[in-house]
Amino acid sequence: MHEFAAGKYKANFKNKILFLEELGIETPPEMASNFLAFMKQNDVFEQINGLWIGNYEHESGISLEKIISDVLELPNEKYKFPIIKSNNFGHIETKTVIPIGTKARIDTTKHRKIELIENCVK
Repeated sequence: MHEFAAGKYKANFKNKILFLEELGIETPPEMASNFLAFMKQNDVFEQINGLWIGNYEHESGISLEKIISDVLELPNEKYKFPIIKSNNFGHIETKTVIPIGTKARIDTTKHRKIELIENCVK
């Protein structure tokens, strides 16, 4: 999760929607917390325009939402981005296709929380 957040090959997070999910059997809560803390230290959460949380199930019952909330100390006036949660992408049987690079908008007040604002296929 964190390899893309720092160094000379880091990803561009400016004005992006970041989507995160983890496989609980491979990434226990303390490791997920460390990854998120690393991203926080590298200002990833100061650059993004939204956060989309996917599937994460761990035998401890600790959710990815709880881990993110703890690491970012939410609510926190420093972070102004919307956060949505859905269990339909990641390491699950039924998946949603996420068109990477397509402009989208998150609106937590609407029924459909994420909306593509440009075509993703030609």
